[in-house]
Amino acid sequence: MSRFTWNDLIQITSANKSYLSPLSCMAHIDVNAFFAQVEQIRCGYTRDDPVVCVQWNSIIAVSYAARKYNISRLDTIQSAMKKSDNKLIPIHTAVFRRGEDYWQYHDGCGSWNKDKDKQLPPNLYKVSLDPYRRESRKIFRIFRNYSDRVEKASVDEVFLDLGKLCFERILTDSVPSGNMGNSKGLRVLREIFEQGEYNLDSTLPAVPEELKLLNFVGEVYNPNHKPLIDDWDDVIFAIGSQIVAEIRKDIEDSLGFTTSAGIARTKYVAKLGSNFNKPNAQTIILNKFVEAFLDGESFDITSFWTFGGKIGNEICTLLKTPETGSIKFIRDNWPSGPEGLHDYLDDRIRELSSTEEIHILDTSKTEVLSRKLYDISRGKFLLPLNEKPIVKSMMSNKNMRKDSCVNLIHALSWIDVFSGELTARVKELEQEYARLIVPKTIVVQATTSKFKVYRKSGHFIHNHTDVTTKDFIRVGAKLMQDIDNDYGGSSTSTFYPLINLSMTISTFDIFDTSKSIIDMFGSHAQVLTKKSEATESDDNVTADSEQTPPAFFCELCDMKFEDNKEYQEHKDFHVALKLSEAMNGVSEDSRNLTIGQKRLLKNKRRIDNSGRGKVVKKKNKNMHNSKHSILSYFSK
Repeated sequence: MSRFTWNDLIQITSANKSYLSPLSCMAHIDVNAFFAQVEQIRCGYTRDDPVVCVQWNSIIAVSYAARKYNISRLDTIQSAMKKSDNKLIPIHTAVFRRGEDYWQYHDGCGSWNKDKDKQLPPNLYKVSLDPYRRESRKIFRIFRNYSDRVEKASVDEVFLDLGKLCFERILTDSVPSGNMGNSKGLRVLREIFEQGEYNLDSTLPAVPEELKLLNFVGEVYNPNHKPLIDDWDDVIFAIGSQIVAEIRKDIEDSLGFTTSAGIARTKYVAKLGSNFNKPNAQTIILNKFVEAFLDGESFDITSFWTFGGKIGNEICTLLKTPETGSIKFIRDNWPSGPEGLHDYLDDRIRELSSTEEIHILDTSKTEVLSRKLYDISRGKFLLPLNEKPIVKSMMSNKNMRKDSCVNLIHALSWIDVFSGELTARVKELEQEYARLIVPKTIVVQATTSKFKVYRKSGHFIHNHTDVTTKDFIRVGAKLMQDIDNDYGGSSTSTFYPLINLSMTISTFDIFDTSKSIIDMFGSHAQVLTKKSEATESDDNVTADSEQTPPAFFCELCDMKFEDNKEYQEHKDFHVALKLSEAMNGVSEDSRNLTIGQKRLLKNKRRIDNSGRGKVVKKKNKNMHNSKHSILSYFSK
C-alpha cells in the first residue's frame, strides 16, 4: 500500500490548499540570461554568439556563449572587451531620449564605441526595460495556456503548481508515456475514483508495476542510483517533469528562448533545482532525495532566496553555523522541532544585543524564523503561489549626470519620459492580470546637488476609458511646476542642477474585469435605481428643489450623502458607468445624459430601406445589457 491517502491526492486539485499536500509538485522555470537572449533573438544572432547586454558602462546580462571569456556582470563593458580580445557582441538596452515619451534602440551605439556621436550620453537618455517586459508577457501567456496556477516571480521566472495538471493526467486522462496510461492498475484507480468508492482517509493502492517504468524528463537527482518510483509522489513528479518539458519546448519553439527548470515539492527547493544545472536543463528533486540534495551540493542557508545578504549573515552569526554545511548543521542540532531553535535564537539575540553584529533580527521575529529555518533545512517549507500580487506603487526614476537637469524645461522633459514609461507599465499589468488599474495619487520628487529632497503630490483624475501618457504628463508637469515655483524660481536658488528626479504613482484602484458595474458598485447602483424610479414617478416639484444642495449631494441622482467618503464612492460609480456607456452605448434612461441629449436619442429615426417610408428606431448593436458592459470591453 501507499503511504499517501486519497485526501492527499484530492488535495492537489485545490486552488488554495494544493501546496499543503504531501503530494504537492511545484516547478520553478526561468529564462537563461534573459536580457541577453532577448537581444540575441532580436538582432538575429545565434546561441553561439557571445552577446552581452549593456547599460551605459555596466553589463547587465551575459549570454552563456560569452561566459567562456570569464565575463560576469561585475565587469565594465570596457574590461570585458579586453578579456575577450574584442570578440564580445555588446548590445545596449533601449533608451528614452529626454523629452520623448517613447523608447527606441540605437544599435551599434554605446560607451565602447570610439565614435563620440555613437556613445549614448547618460545625461540625455534613460534606460528602458519595456522590451524585456514585453517578451516576458509573451512567455507568461504560454504558461497561462497550460495552467491557471502560475506565479510570476520576476520578469524572467515563474513558479507553477503542477498538482492539478498531474491529477488530471493520472485520473482523467492518459499518462503520456507509451501505453502506461492504459495499465490495469491505473484503470482500477480511475474506476475507484469515478465511482466514489473510497474514503478520503484511506490509503491509496500501491503504485502499479507498469507505472514504475514511467520516464522522467530531465535529470533526477539520485546520487546513490536508487530506484526512482516507489510511491505516488514519485509518479506525480515524473508526470510533472513531462508537463514542464512540454511547456519549455513550447516556449523555445514559439519564441526561441531556452529555459531551466527545477521540480520539487516546495517552491524553495524547486528554485534551487532550476539553478542547479544551467543552462537549458531540468532537474527533479524527489522527496526521498531532498536532504541529500541540500547537503551534497554546497548549498547553505544563504542559498535560499530571502536569506541572502545581511539577514542571512545574522542568522549564521546567531546559530554559529560552520562556513559550509549550515543546512545540515541546523537539521542535526535541532532535530525535535522548532521550539528549541526558537529558545536558542532568543538567548543569542539577548547575548549579542549590545554588539554591532545584530541589526535586523530581534526576539519579536524569532518564532516565525525558527519554524521557517526548521522546515527549510528539511526541504519542507511550504508556500502557496502568489498568483495575483497586489500593486502598491510604480516609480520611474532618473539619476542625473552633468547637465541632465539644470532648469525647469529639462525637468518637464524628464516628466514626459516618466509618463511614457509609467503608462506602459500600467498597461502591462492590465494585460497580464486582466484588471483595470487606475492610480489615484502621483508624486514628483526632486533631489538637489545639496541632497535636499523636495516633493509634491496630487490626485490623478481622468474622465475617459483609457489612462494615457498625456494624463500623467498633465498632472506630473503641474506638480513639477509647483516645485519649481516654490524652490527653483529665484536667481539665487541652489535648486538646480538636480541629481535625481522621479515620478511615482500609487493608491491603485484595481477592478476585476470579469465583473459588471453592478457587481463592483452594487450598493450605489441599487440605490441609484431605486432613487431614479422614485424621481421619475413623482411629477411634483417640492420647495426643497429651490434650496442650495448640501455639500455631499449628487444632482444627477438627487441624493444626499452623510460624509465625503460615501460621496466619493458614489462618484466612482458614475465614473465606471461612464466608462461602460462610452464603450457600449447609452440608453434613454441614462442618468449621465442631459435633457437635450435624451431628446436627441429619443428622436433619432431612420427611413426603412424598403422605400415605404416606415419610421423605425435606430438600432445600436452595442447597446448590450449593462451586465456585460465592462467584461465585453476587456475581453477585446
